[in-house]
Amino acid sequence: MLRISTKRAEPWCDKTMSVLKERQLEACQERLTRCPAKGIFDDVAEDEAIALYQFSFYAQESRRGFPGLDAMRRQVKRAVEREACFLTPREDGLVKRMLMNGGKAPLDDWDDISAAEALVSRLWCSLIVESEESAILQLSDALMGKLMQAMLSSDYTKIREKIFHFDATMHSMLYLIGFLHAEAPVQHFIQYLKAESIYRSGDEAYVARFQRAGFDYIQSREGDMLLLHPGLADPEHLLTGLSMAGTTQVHVTREMMMGGMNSMLPEETASARAMRGAIHGSVRPELDEDEALEDLRMMAKQGAGLAEMRQVLESMLCVLPTPRMISALNQLHLQTVRWIGMPSAVLN
Repeated sequence: MLRISTKRAEPWCDKTMSVLKERQLEACQERLTRCPAKGIFDDVAEDEAIALYQFSFYAQESRRGFPGLDAMRRQVKRAVEREACFLTPREDGLVKRMLMNGGKAPLDDWDDISAAEALVSRLWCSLIVESEESAILQLSDALMGKLMQAMLSSDYTKIREKIFHFDATMHSMLYLIGFLHAEAPVQHFIQYLKAESIYRSGDEAYVARFQRAGFDYIQSREGDMLLLHPGLADPEHLLTGLSMAGTTQVHVTREMMMGGMNSMLPEETASARAMRGAIHGSVRPELDEDEALEDLRMMAKQGAGLAEMRQVLESMLCVLPTPRMISALNQLHLQTVRWIGMPSAVLN
């Protein structure tokens, strides 16, 4: 989903990975509350149909205005069986839950909100908000049969298998680098479809939607979509630094790719384990220890100073930091591999 911008001057406590994720999901939730409660296949007024269109991927991808309700319905119906092959894992899971439950699925997992927004943006679903704490995603009756048929096709099985690896590869590259130009992965995936003789005209748009639905992203000044690691707090600063530094070659080994898929490189394991052990039992009750560790590691990957990391560590604890914690933090700061363009470890 489109990244909510952060201010570079903000203290690190306000732009750690867990805070960025929470902001993203809160913004997603706020957008959904402004979307009409009806779907495109319901009995909607013209202004509601236009609002749905403006919320959709179709509006993001086209410079044309609203094509009209009947034309929009035909376009969605034509696309749905093929588009179903290119859903993110969370979208795919939500659709299957709705198909098994009469077209409805309660949103009881905070992380499902972004997938729900993507399905509404595809014009497949509507959101029924029952209260501040309860919402139900509803799949249009007009699409249920088509989706069931799509999931029984051989293309669906082949593409879903490749989507799994594609998703893992992009997450790995984002862990290693911090950002990706979206176009190259799309073309790589399209070449696979062509090699397997399962490519269809228009698949590029569905792969791009997969990226919008499954990853944080921004639009560059040139209009390119850039995928972001969810912990990258200041992408504009990183991109400015890289443009000034010129072209940088990155040699990625199999071991690095595997480490990226696990969200931890082999050389980072010992310091992360030591930090985890040092803070165990001392993190504030409302915080998760694994998220706290991840926040510190993502700070290190972006070249945050040791003093800044200590400040964030102290904000996470319900006790004063111990000498063991400070020693572990020093090692984490030194041994975490930086993203390209980020400053090397310097004790300060």
